[in-house]
Parts: sequence; structure tokens; C-alpha cells
Amino acid sequence: MPPIVRDRHWADEIAEKVLALPGHQEISTGISPSGAIHIGNLREVMTADVIYRALKERGADVGFHYVADNFDPLRRVYPFLDPKVYAPLVGRPLSEIPCPCGQHPNYGEHFLLPFLETLKELRIEVVVHRGDQMYKSGRMTPLIVAALKGRDTIARILHELTGKQIDPDWSPFDPLCPDCHRIPTTEVIGFSERSATVKYRCQCGSSGTVPMAGGGKLTWRVDWPARWKVLG
Repeated sequence: MPPIVRDRHWADEIAEKVLALPGHQEISTGISPSGAIHIGNLREVMTADVIYRALKERGADVGFHYVADNFDPLRRVYPFLDPKVYAPLVGRPLSEIPCPCGQHPNYGEHFLLPFLETLKELRIEVVVHRGDQMYKSGRMTPLIVAALKGRDTIARILHELTGKQIDPDWSPFDPLCPDCHRIPTTEVIGFSERSATVKYRCQCGSSGTVPMAGGGKLTWRVDWPARWKVLG
């Protein structure tokens, strides 16, 4: 009887491609905890976990991290939210608005913590990073400076990749207004690399200066490669 040959798993093929790369590698995944994290979101983490395990089995120098984008703003009032409470909070970071049930530190943690418990039950071992802490700690500041200085280059690349015309006022950094506490309503009008601050103007009428550390965040297309740089 001929020997049974096991079909190669897709994770094995990806692992071998990664092994051909030099140095330490990181498997990265994450999501914005704006609502209940469903099975589709879990699939993303499980896909990354399968690749991570395939690499570890081969003795690879590899890490696996999950970034909770809890510094993203609340986009709208979802059907499961009380409009009276959350309509005034649209545009504020998920980490800075109240928990729907009152039992968690903030809105983002309300949805994130049950998901992390599920990962433990599935024995998915991943290093968790929270977006608000990455920005407030100053870890992202050097990348914010680089993005602001390279604004024109980034805009050109985005135009080439998407075909969309980039607004002349577009900035890779979205300030967090210290008065209305919203992100989507602001624009950058200047910055100082020396003091690590950004000058902003907000639709609420406020204007002034905010620190790069915790005073806003990079737009998502810039945030992803920036965090790859920070997390290795």
C-alpha cells in the first residue's frame, strides 16, 4: 500500500515564504472595537494564528501581535446604542467615551475584553496593544513627524494607488480637538518637529496646538505601516 501523502496546508506555503526573509518577523492583526467583535473578525485573528503556529513549528524567530484600534473615533450611532447618550459623542475616540453597560473603563474595552477572553479559550497567544496607549505614550510620535514631513510623498503614493485626487488640505495626521474632543472635524495647519506639536483648526471653532503624543492619530492608511515600524 503506498504511503499516505498529506496535502500541503496553505499556512505551510506562507510560512516557507516568510522563512526565506531575513531577520525577525512579526505577524500583525487587529480591529477597531466599535461594536461586538463577530466571527468574521475572529477569522482574521485565527488566520494570523495559523501562520504564526506554522512558523513556530519551523523554529522561526517570529512574534504575533494584535492592535486594538480603540483610538479610532465613533463613526455613527449604531442600532444597539442609545441615541440620546451617544449621538453627542460621535467623532470621539472609542477609548474616551463611556461604556454602554457601565461595567468597563470605556466604550472600547466593553467590546474588546470579551473578545480577548475568547482568544484565551481558543488558546490563541497574542501580544495585545491598544491604540490609545501607543499614541499617548509617545511611541508613535517619531512616525507622526515622519508622516507630516513626508506628506507630499504619501499623498502622491495614495493618488497612484487609488486613482483618487488628494485634497490639498489633506494631512496624514488627524488632531484630536481638546474642546469638542472629536477627531474627524479637525485639520492640520502646521506642526513643529522640535516641540512635537501640531497646530489645528476645528469645525467647532476651536484652534490651537496639541501634542503629537495623544493629541490625535494618523489616518488609517498611514497608521498601519507606522505601527509596523513601531512594533517591528
